[in-house]
Amino acid sequence: MEAKIDIISRELIKPSRPTPIDRRGFPLSLLDQSEPPAFIPILFLYQKQLPNSKIDLDPSKRTLHLKQSLSECLSEFYPLAGKLRPDDELSVDCDDSGVLFVEAEVNVSLAEAVNNAPFESFGQYLPFDPYINEGNDDEALLAIQITWFGCGGCAIGVCLFHRVADLISLITFMNSWASENRGDSTKSSMKLTPNFDLGRQLFPMPEFPIILPPVALKEGKKVCKRFIFNKEKLTELKELAISSPSSSSLMKNPTRVEVVTAFIWKQLIKLEQAKNRGTANKETTSRIWHVVNLRSRISSLVALPSDEFPFGNHIILGPASFTSSKNQDETDDDYGDLVPLTSNAIRTINEDYVLNRAVPLMRGLLNSSVTEQLNHQKTMASDWLFSSWCRFPIYEVDFGWGKPVSVGPVGTPGFNVVALKSTRNEEGIEAWISMLEAEFALLPDEFLSLAAADYFHA
Repeated sequence: MEAKIDIISRELIKPSRPTPIDRRGFPLSLLDQSEPPAFIPILFLYQKQLPNSKIDLDPSKRTLHLKQSLSECLSEFYPLAGKLRPDDELSVDCDDSGVLFVEAEVNVSLAEAVNNAPFESFGQYLPFDPYINEGNDDEALLAIQITWFGCGGCAIGVCLFHRVADLISLITFMNSWASENRGDSTKSSMKLTPNFDLGRQLFPMPEFPIILPPVALKEGKKVCKRFIFNKEKLTELKELAISSPSSSSLMKNPTRVEVVTAFIWKQLIKLEQAKNRGTANKETTSRIWHVVNLRSRISSLVALPSDEFPFGNHIILGPASFTSSKNQDETDDDYGDLVPLTSNAIRTINEDYVLNRAVPLMRGLLNSSVTEQLNHQKTMASDWLFSSWCRFPIYEVDFGWGKPVSVGPVGTPGFNVVALKSTRNEEGIEAWISMLEAEFALLPDEFLSLAAADYFHA
């Protein structure tokens, strides 16, 4: 049965306490400004509330309580309730404009709405399209939509402007809001105090004008599919990596993320070989970039209390490249080479690399001409971006009616993007891959067999 969304209300939720004047100006850091001017979308699905719960089952009362707890939480996460300053867009005016909050309802149950539904349809559970942002007329940096289903379950869709913070910052905020909503006054790892100063202290913006060109896009229809690596498949990939003749002695215990990234990378190399079949040049060069969380890597520079969390963008990209002169049928032998390359892309991002190599390169790129930046985009057009959510407490976001039954990205953020996240039982990994529709058909059958059509389990 087709789900029909009815919007009940749209409003701005302001912090319960006004932000002090001396905190109104919030400069973005170099890492913030290096992120694309786009929104991070994420969707949480919750089943019907249990009858013996202390939470009121009435949706209108639950929505009111959510708004009240959100308002309280925003007093602590005050930059999220501000807006970019229009004169430079390099800082946030923490003017308490508010967070966009949309309430909606659906005429079917959660199971009917999500089971076997096309992936593209999940965008209706977000407050607006995060990739074109036509619906965000309020210029809110954070927008939330709660959708109530006929069965009593709900979906909470969230969009956060990426230049303000990264995904783990968003998850930290969501857990703090959930903790406030369920009335948990105890200090825990799920409720941390945000530190907004560390990013701009370590990575201040350069003192020169910055000109950023529009992001160059590839032509063609993009789609996103989910692939499941269960516990058995992960064990198989680890054993294959360890037993490979080309595997170094340092790679006897690769992580789950490393082996899955290397396996997917191998399929992408095969894809490029399939596209180049019939050409004289059999050499295939492939490059990936893996998002690396810097928080543990820069902890020696500034010692923060255990209950504080560095809020903002504290991520950087670790590159890896591989050239193969083999044909498509021989590429399986490359897996043992790809695992250590993947590992090095992640593990070599240390304090020295960040401060002495990555940051100077970022400053140089931001200070380059528009033409130079566009040329840089073109050279990266065929690269792949990998991002792992696997250690993020995304399934801990409990508003008082239980943990989410499913959490995932929404929509197709771009081409050549792979998002990795743990399955709900934490035993497997889901890989969400966004690419040109025509290219999916060129992927090997061995890989396509891992695809799952039911994007969410109700």
